[in-house]
Amino acid sequence: MKSHLRLAFLAGLVPIAATAGDSRDIDIYRELVRFRSQHLGAERAFGHTTHAFLSQLADDPTSFYAEPSETPAITNEIWWTLFLDGLPSDPATLSRTALDALKWQSGLSKALPGVDVLIDDQAIAAYRGREVAANARKAGIDPDIFWQAADMNGSMKTIAAGYAVALQILRDQMKAYDPADYGRRAIKPDVLQRYMAQSHPGRITEHDKRYLQDILRYEIRRNGTVTDADSRHALPAAYRVARTAAAYADQAGYANAQGFCTADRPLPWLPRHPAEMEYHQPLCFIAATDRAVQAWYRRELRQEEAILHRRGHTTSSPIMRLIAGVLAWVDVVSFIEVVEAVVAEDLVGIGALDEADAELAANRSTRLTCRIDR
Repeated sequence: MKSHLRLAFLAGLVPIAATAGDSRDIDIYRELVRFRSQHLGAERAFGHTTHAFLSQLADDPTSFYAEPSETPAITNEIWWTLFLDGLPSDPATLSRTALDALKWQSGLSKALPGVDVLIDDQAIAAYRGREVAANARKAGIDPDIFWQAADMNGSMKTIAAGYAVALQILRDQMKAYDPADYGRRAIKPDVLQRYMAQSHPGRITEHDKRYLQDILRYEIRRNGTVTDADSRHALPAAYRVARTAAAYADQAGYANAQGFCTADRPLPWLPRHPAEMEYHQPLCFIAATDRAVQAWYRRELRQEEAILHRRGHTTSSPIMRLIAGVLAWVDVVSFIEVVEAVVAEDLVGIGALDEADAELAANRSTRLTCRIDR
């Protein structure tokens, strides 16, 4: 990839406003980068790799089923307490709340029912399965959107997941803003209405597909966290897409009677690290981290892309544009280095960081993404 990748990524960014009362309601990683750059200097603020940062939160972040560290290394940093003092939250639970928010935003949380996701019998019925419900709820997808996107995209679960998240984002925007503001915010309720009423995939217009793709592209590249109209704290969009695809995969069922999860834990023969995974090798999705599900999603996307090529789809077709122009970013935004470049550019925009410091982060991101071969 060339340097224009970074510029395209940054172009969709807008600042995320903090909501007082709970550090889970703000973009916690954005605040962390802001603090470190102001108090430690840019070289130290942007000096760690993705693995080094994740290792401060989990003992083995490369494991698909990584557990959070009991004594996170980041809390031993001399600046940690000062950083916490600047966050809006209950002092008694502030450190734990901040750590949970960092794990959530960096993809280290899971979808364990009753732990990471609240589900009940009604949800299990609506999503037609416990594991399906856990993954879909973690992604924040309503049941009607979940099934309609599946119906409109057949066996292509990675594609269906992308449209499901885009449709859900559109619905949440419609709930969050006054209809009088729809035009100014480019919110188009008619796109949602037409998609949800459609019974034939071929009749969904290219205009509507492009609009949904634009919504998803913006949210993935922005990489922030939001609280939707129903006060559900949403994952970054890239992880939402991966979790939704995992829900579709769980809906297809398992190969053995016991399934791949025993008491919400993977069986011993399942892969634990990327080197052990092959395309068709399963995960216990609800016990896996969002980063692990995202790694699985990347492999599934490549497989489905190859199928589409064999079926004669060209690079200019709507479905291939969705893959190349939108869904490929699901992998890119898992790199802390890329996220930091976005955050740094944002901070420059509000006067909280010097351009020279932001350029340091941008150059590091460019060196990394230029080596990415999707």
